[in-house]
Amino acid sequence: MIAKAKPISHGSAMTNYATKHNRADIVLTRNLDEGLTPLAMWGAMETIHQKYEPKFRRKPVTKPTLRMEVSPSLEETKGWTLNDWYQYAQRFLEEFKKEVQTKDGKKKGVGKFNLDRAQIFACLHFDAKSGIPHLHILINRIDLDGNLMNDSFIGESATKAAHAINVERGWELPEDIHEAHLKEITDACYDILRGMSRYDWDSYKHGLESRGYKVHEQRDKEGVLHGYTVLRGSSRFKSSKLGKGRDLTASKLEAAWKKLRPVAPTVVKPSTTLGNSQTAARKPLTERYAERQNAAQPKTEAPSVFRKILSVDGKNYSIAMPLEAYKAMEANTTAPDESVPVENVLNVAMLLFMNYVDAATTVAESSGGGGGTSSDWGKDKDEDEREWARRCAQHAKWLCKPIKRSKGYGR
Repeated sequence: MIAKAKPISHGSAMTNYATKHNRADIVLTRNLDEGLTPLAMWGAMETIHQKYEPKFRRKPVTKPTLRMEVSPSLEETKGWTLNDWYQYAQRFLEEFKKEVQTKDGKKKGVGKFNLDRAQIFACLHFDAKSGIPHLHILINRIDLDGNLMNDSFIGESATKAAHAINVERGWELPEDIHEAHLKEITDACYDILRGMSRYDWDSYKHGLESRGYKVHEQRDKEGVLHGYTVLRGSSRFKSSKLGKGRDLTASKLEAAWKKLRPVAPTVVKPSTTLGNSQTAARKPLTERYAERQNAAQPKTEAPSVFRKILSVDGKNYSIAMPLEAYKAMEANTTAPDESVPVENVLNVAMLLFMNYVDAATTVAESSGGGGGTSSDWGKDKDEDEREWARRCAQHAKWLCKPIKRSKGYGR
């Protein structure tokens, strides 16, 4: 089992995602009225934000919701019922509570933030591709008494809670799972490089994405690639951790490709002056050599690519899409109303095109949007790039559509 946690600002959009727009199974709720819809549960959390807004006026809480993903393996949960998932969620929250209290500086007693007094709900998901079940848990970081959960060690606390349960149940440890995934991705990288007739970053990236991974590029303002990260589900693997001796980093990738390519033996053909000696004599040696080199190399025309770097919450996201697809997207991008700049909608559409769904949601929310994206969002297998771009433009307009909000806290 592995567990991840981080504070977020987009609680409404995450509620939509976590509950698959009301289609997911609600496994557990705490300090929330019975029978509430998911968005009503989020509304109840916002009520607490508003109630204690004056308390945090000097230092506003910009990320008042904690998002967690807890994922046992398929084998570990075989045959589980909803009640099993309920007991499992309770057990995980119990361990997580111990870690939160410890990090808050109090090993005994309730501590500053009381998880028993926090609003919580957990939903059961099944991964669309692998079928692996996992829980999405949302926790209000401001409890019913107005205490704020410290988010400094949230991720570490979730990992330690998962580790304790793994040891207790004899399950595979997260660090072992991480190492196995690291080796799996490394082997895939080497395999893709071996199969490339010539080195090309876009081909390498496409090879990883065709195997179900996502690739996040780190480029500078000029668009030069300086690094990349491979995403496997919710896990991130930096290129510096892949391979041997950092040989799969962006700067060493081409050299790694050359080492993996078999070296063809050099064949020396005897020279002859028969038959074409007169023709050969007409041109200088350097010119004839250049002609042979040009004839041997396939003449391919590089496709036109639109590139842009978008910065969202301090992170840079590299956009690289066929120029024709960008033109189709731009032509189909419209604002939901006059309060939303068309440029914002276009940026959301580009992020969706590159599968940066979380970043797209963040940009949409900054424009006042409140639409949601289903967990199976993505490009269809046989979908044309231009049609995919048009669909991203349409969905971006939906995401950016302003929703009526009460003046809440922590937006």
